Amino acid sequence: MRQFLISALLLSLLAGCSTLHIGPHHIDVQQGNALDQENVARLKTGLNRSQVRFLLGTPLIVDPFRTDRWDYVYLYYKAGRLTEQKHITLIFEGDTLARIEGDLPEPAAQPAPPATEPEPHPASVPAAMPAPAATASAEEPVARPAAVATQPAQAPTAPAWVAAAPVVAPAAQAQAARAEPAPEPSASASSIVPPLPSPKDAPAYVDPRPVPELSLKSETDVSQIKPDAVPPFPEPHAATASDDPVLKSVHAWADAWMQRDSAAYFAAYDAGFVPEEGSRAAWEARKRKMLSGTGNIEVKIDSPSVKRTGEGTATVNFKQYYRSGTYHDAVVKQLRMLERDGRWVIVEEKVLSTLKDGQP
Repeated sequence: MRQFLISALLLSLLAGCSTLHIGPHHIDVQQGNALDQENVARLKTGLNRSQVRFLLGTPLIVDPFRTDRWDYVYLYYKAGRLTEQKHITLIFEGDTLARIEGDLPEPAAQPAPPATEPEPHPASVPAAMPAPAATASAEEPVARPAAVATQPAQAPTAPAWVAAAPVVAPAAQAQAARAEPAPEPSASASSIVPPLPSPKDAPAYVDPRPVPELSLKSETDVSQIKPDAVPPFPEPHAATASDDPVLKSVHAWADAWMQRDSAAYFAAYDAGFVPEEGSRAAWEARKRKMLSGTGNIEVKIDSPSVKRTGEGTATVNFKQYYRSGTYHDAVVKQLRMLERDGRWVIVEEKVLSTLKDGQP
């Protein structure tokens, strides 16, 4: 009998556990750029790239072959499900913001001004109206708390200056109230202890402390933010200027690169040139897209050295400093060149190392 009860209890527990659903726990995840609505509302055309980066931070997506477009994306997953998504696209013309697209905040509705009631005409106001407190005291007694009612009432003792004051009739008080404006209530009116009378012709009190100047912290004006400081390129050594035809070809190749002259740029390469990565066709298409873009390109050759490896062959090593738009780098590059029909052309191009702060 005991074994039967234990078996029945185990079966009931297993049946209850089979109805439970246990799944994985998903945490809340925020991805992308945290787009603050106040900073997004400050975006306007005409800002430069540094000012936009000050407001929204670094964009999540920047196309390396189209630097005039920045994309800011924000995703929020609640328990594994996408509940919020924002996407803002900024289009630049050079260094200036030209167009804003995407999820922009709607302008806040301006509250309607409160309706002002017209002031009544003086003729329509009664000549004298009884005070509400006086009316209440005349018609019905004022209700007091029970705790206060149990205590015996004590008549306050009036000071001597109150007893000596002349008694004015109620009618004269009402006429004087209509003739003169009511004085503003002061802190001394609510004081338990009456103020002492001032001596006659006493000078007014003047605070000897200087009045502090009020100053408000002005809001940051993003139009006054200067662009990011790009480290200057080191000046090339005087040894660069040479009559060596190999160095002249290298400098002509760099000048064609800076002037976006695609014909002269590709003419500096030999027909048998093969890039380090990918095919010749893919490399040429990528270079043509880069040369056809907008903005300035700056290339500087520093400390070149030429080594003749044979008849009509040479190897050139130099430091290359490149800057275009928001991208810049510094590398040590090697070119292997051949002499073709009186011209030196590039047959191999390598990046040997990357420079940091102008040092290898």
